[in-house]
Amino acid sequence: MLKTGKLSVMQGVAMLVSALLGSGVFIIPAIAAQISGSWSLLAWAIMGLLIVPIVFTFAQLGKYYPHAGGTAYYVQQAFGERSSRLVSWLFIWVVALGTPVIAMTAANFLQNALIEAQLFSQGVDHRALIAISILGLVFVINLLGLKTAASIQSILSVVIVSTLLFSSIDSQLNQPFVLPTSEFNLGDVALTATFILWCFLGIEAITHIADDFKNPERDFPLTIFIGISITLIVYGLISISLLQMGFYGDQESNLNSVVHLVESSLGHKGYILVNLVGFFTCFISVSLYFVGFSRLLQSMAKQQQIHSAFSRLNKHGVAFLGLSFAILLCFSMLVISQYLNLQIDNLIAYANGLFILIYLAAGIAGVKLLKGKGKWIAGLASLTCATLFIALGKEMIFAVLLTLILSGYYAVIYKSHNRIK
Repeated sequence: MLKTGKLSVMQGVAMLVSALLGSGVFIIPAIAAQISGSWSLLAWAIMGLLIVPIVFTFAQLGKYYPHAGGTAYYVQQAFGERSSRLVSWLFIWVVALGTPVIAMTAANFLQNALIEAQLFSQGVDHRALIAISILGLVFVINLLGLKTAASIQSILSVVIVSTLLFSSIDSQLNQPFVLPTSEFNLGDVALTATFILWCFLGIEAITHIADDFKNPERDFPLTIFIGISITLIVYGLISISLLQMGFYGDQESNLNSVVHLVESSLGHKGYILVNLVGFFTCFISVSLYFVGFSRLLQSMAKQQQIHSAFSRLNKHGVAFLGLSFAILLCFSMLVISQYLNLQIDNLIAYANGLFILIYLAAGIAGVKLLKGKGKWIAGLASLTCATLFIALGKEMIFAVLLTLILSGYYAVIYKSHNRIK
C-alpha cells in the first residue's frame, strides 16, 4: 500500500536543486571568479569530480540508514552516541552561520525588486527587516508540513532553473565569447574549490528527510544524483557567463552578479524577474535547512540528548519546537552579524569549515558501515574532505577550535556528569 504524505523523486529533486542553488548560485560563481579568474572554471571541474564520491557516500548511507538524524545518525551507528552528539552540534553551528547569509541574500533580491517596482525608496536599506520577515514566513509555511512545502518548491524550481539556464545560454550566444586572462595560482584555485563546496551544502540537509520518500532505498539515491547533475550544469553555465560578461568584483558586485546577467539578457523585466527568482531560490534553501534542523533536534530528543519536548509533533507531523528554535537561532545570528558587520564571504568560510568536517564524519562513518565498493568510495570521500579542509588554510581555525571545545566537553565534563548520575 502506498504511503500517504510521502515525497516523490521529482519533489525531492525540486527541493534538492533549490537548496543546492540557494544563495550559492547568486554568490559563489562571482566569488570564485574574483579569487582565481578564468582558472575558477578549473576549480569547478575539480569539484565536479571530487563531489562524486561524497554524493555517492551520502546516497548509500541515506539508502541503508534513512533517519531524521542524518549524518549524526550515521556517525552514531558507526562510532557511538558521543561522536553523534559532536556532529549534531557542528551541524547546528553550520545552520547558525550559514542561514543568515542565505536570508540576507534573499532580502537583497527582494529589496531590489521592490525598489524597481517603486514600492521602496532608493538609497534606504531594509534588508535586515526583510530577512527577519523571511524567517517568519518560512516558519509559517513549514508548520503546514513537508508535503505542502515540497509542492510549492517543485513549481518554483522549474521557474528558477529555466530562467538561469536561458539567461546563461543567451549571453554566451549573443556576446563575444572571450574569457579574462588570469594568472594561475594553485593556492587560489584550492581556496576557490573550498568556496564552491558551499554550493553542495544541501546534500547534508536533505539526508534528514530521507525517510520521507515513498521508497527511500530507491528514491533517495535517485534524487541525489539527478539533483546534483542538474545543479552542476546550471553552475557551470553561469560561471562561464559571469567570466564572459565581467559581472563580479567586490561584495556588492558579487551579490548582484546574476541579477546583472539576467538583466543583460531579458532587459528591465528580466531585472525584476531574476530578483524575484533569487528571492524564492534562497527562500527555499532556508526552508529546507530549517526542516533538516528541526528533524535533527527531534532525533536528538528521541535519543534523550536534549529535552524530550523537541520530539513533539503538530497535526502536520512537524517538530514545531525544533523549528521554532531554528528560527530563533537564525534570528540571533542575523542580528549579531549585522551588529558586527561580518562580511558574507567570512561567514561562508567559517560555515564551510564545519560543513567539510561534517562531510568528513559521514565519509569515515561510511567506511565502517558500508560494504564492498561503497566502503572504498567512502574512503575516497573522506580523503577528499580532509584535503579540502587543509585547503581552507587559516579559515579552518574556527572549525578546529569549535571541534576541540565540543570534544573536550564530551570527553571530560559530559562523561563526569554521566558518572555522577
